[in-house]
Amino acid sequence: MLKFKKYNKNPILFPNPENKWEAKAAFNPSVAKSNSYIHLLYRALSSPKDHHGVNMSVSSIGYKISTDGENFSSCGQLIKPEKEWEKFGCENPRITKLGGKYYIFYTALSKYPFTPKGIKIGLAITENFENIEKHLVTPFNSKAMTIFPKRINGKIAGVLTVDTDKPPAKIALCFFNNESEIWSKDYWKEWKKNINSHIIPLMRSKSDHIEVGTPPIKTKDGWLLFYSYIENYFSSSRRFSVEAILLNEKLNKVIGRTNHSLLSPQADYEVKGYVPEVVFPTGALKQDKYIYLF
Repeated sequence: MLKFKKYNKNPILFPNPENKWEAKAAFNPSVAKSNSYIHLLYRALSSPKDHHGVNMSVSSIGYKISTDGENFSSCGQLIKPEKEWEKFGCENPRITKLGGKYYIFYTALSKYPFTPKGIKIGLAITENFENIEKHLVTPFNSKAMTIFPKRINGKIAGVLTVDTDKPPAKIALCFFNNESEIWSKDYWKEWKKNINSHIIPLMRSKSDHIEVGTPPIKTKDGWLLFYSYIENYFSSSRRFSVEAILLNEKLNKVIGRTNHSLLSPQADYEVKGYVPEVVFPTGALKQDKYIYLF
């Protein structure tokens, strides 16, 4: 049975008033380990400013580095709105290392006021956290995508959340023959036609909401995936929690699922903040016999 103990030095991230791009908030981190370093990417929210004629706080993605997973040094702003399809913000990164590249999926906002049609998935690819290649991934409303850190049956495997802003949301799997298929409009057109065959059934009630949480973790028993489960999402009494499933090696069967919340808002830094009463899993590391959940 999974049990989590909250780190006694939480929170590990704070907004930085000296940097306008992260002056309002810093949250939703994702992590990847390479050699002796842990790379952490997070959503940063700026102080209000004029942005394309709108007075608003803008999301971008900051970058920090650590050797222990607890103390992080800032490396600056890594991903910011540049393309038309991410014009109004880059949110909630999820990072995976596959081969010699880091694949960073994030929520791309192209319209303001925010609408489902303007909320899609963006991808940044880098080998060194300096040079970045960007792509718009999905042509439809979606969020919270990530890929597995190894190929499955020779294919790049991913998991994402579809219809996040026009519920009911669906968590679904996708498989790519090569890298460029990840952002292929033709691929996604065919995939969407057969979406029911890709869905992992996790919803217990139509009044609830789900979203992919952390990049999957390989264990001796299968692939462990943490996700966000929100009960009574459409009411004032909604309840955020963290749950998990275990997928088999081929990703064609759910072989285990938690039947209870692994984490819920209790601490002061969880019940207060820019968005109150939230725990939201976006990063995880397996080190020895422990799992570090961010």
